Amino acid sequence: MSLAHAAAAQAPVETALHRAAPECKLVALLVFVVAVALVPHGQVVPYAIDLALVLGVAVWAQASPGFLARRLLIEVPFIAFVVLLPFVTEGERWHGLSVDGLWTAFGITAKATLAVLATGLLAHTTSAPEIVAGLERLRVPRTLTTVAGFALRYVQVVLDELRTLQLARIARGDDPRWLWQIRTIARTAGALTIRCFERGERVHTAMLARGFEGRMPALGLQEPATVAAWCVAGALVVPVLAGTVVA
Repeated sequence: MSLAHAAAAQAPVETALHRAAPECKLVALLVFVVAVALVPHGQVVPYAIDLALVLGVAVWAQASPGFLARRLLIEVPFIAFVVLLPFVTEGERWHGLSVDGLWTAFGITAKATLAVLATGLLAHTTSAPEIVAGLERLRVPRTLTTVAGFALRYVQVVLDELRTLQLARIARGDDPRWLWQIRTIARTAGALTIRCFERGERVHTAMLARGFEGRMPALGLQEPATVAAWCVAGALVVPVLAGTVVA
């Protein structure tokens, strides 16, 4: 019985949000981010509405708090500069801190946090190939979707090449922790660039030989979004839009 529970715990999460059409989620994310970015200076209520919506979607997607916390680590280096605003901004002071700087720091932090959480939920509920397929259905220029498709397919290949070069360098006594090894690291980066370029040429030649015409083949994902799916996506972003407009 314990083995069954362990297998269930390791099974991938599958909810209705995971099965939703990717183009609906992409449009909802875009509207959400734009609405959050347009919240006026000095407002709190719109951010509370946006946060409640994000947390509700996180519960729906069964995203764990640890997952959301790891996503927020991305913005830590950027938020570190925001804490200086109350000290350097001029104007009315409150306990030695600028009131305008406090509001600005709060707005930047809130907008960045909400955007990071929203994009993290998209990544949690939508695979990379589905995102590319959704962009194609939204009539994003073919060149962009083709480049994105290639990047998704070959990023692991490039990482494997880099790992091979690193192992070869370390096997020859190199220690990348020391500053004087920077020349070797630069050579490794150059060798990786050349290998990627050569591999790209070989792949392109092979694709042309197989009749490639500038468009990646269909991935056989779920059907395009239905009217009901678009209605659900619209219902999710209506509170966000309303809060921003009222503010």
